[in-house]
Amino acid sequence: MDEQKEALAVLRRAMENEREGYRFYLEASERSADPAGQGTFRNLARLEEDHLRLLLVEYRSLSAGQGWVDPKEALAREVEVDIAKPLFPGDELAPQEESPFAATWAAYEVDGLAGDLAALEFGMEMERRFYQLYREAAAQTEDPLGRRAYEFLMEEENGHFKLLQEAHSFLSDNKHWWDDWEHPFFEG
Repeated sequence: MDEQKEALAVLRRAMENEREGYRFYLEASERSADPAGQGTFRNLARLEEDHLRLLLVEYRSLSAGQGWVDPKEALAREVEVDIAKPLFPGDELAPQEESPFAATWAAYEVDGLAGDLAALEFGMEMERRFYQLYREAAAQTEDPLGRRAYEFLMEEENGHFKLLQEAHSFLSDNKHWWDDWEHPFFEG
């Protein structure tokens, strides 16, 4: 498979990952009973949607034979994305018999703290997977702009992981989300 076809395949998989992340964080924000948890998860959903837009710009540019776009330029482009609809003609969103998030949602049935901790743990694992995909793709591409796009996304996913890790640590230790004066980092 040539490098462009491989890049397009990676970008399609990455877009599905980011869509999955968006859905997960949005649902976690709806399940969390704490306003700080809701805000954190909503912010992460918005960031995943931004990544989806960036990836779509890159995919469209590569598909049109125009090469990679600088990631900051790609983020700045206005691209409409409807998370609920397929990204490509002919693609159908496969109905899932069981949500991949079912175990996480079950923790909310125990109590809100257990649910938020489970959501943070699932989020960390998801971000780790996303990071790994971008790391492998960056190592395989010879295009400097392609590598820059993947490295940009690696930094983003690493930032998400750190945010989730800090939130998990604080929530585990203190049994509540941080207040504004306790907040250990800037969101967004």
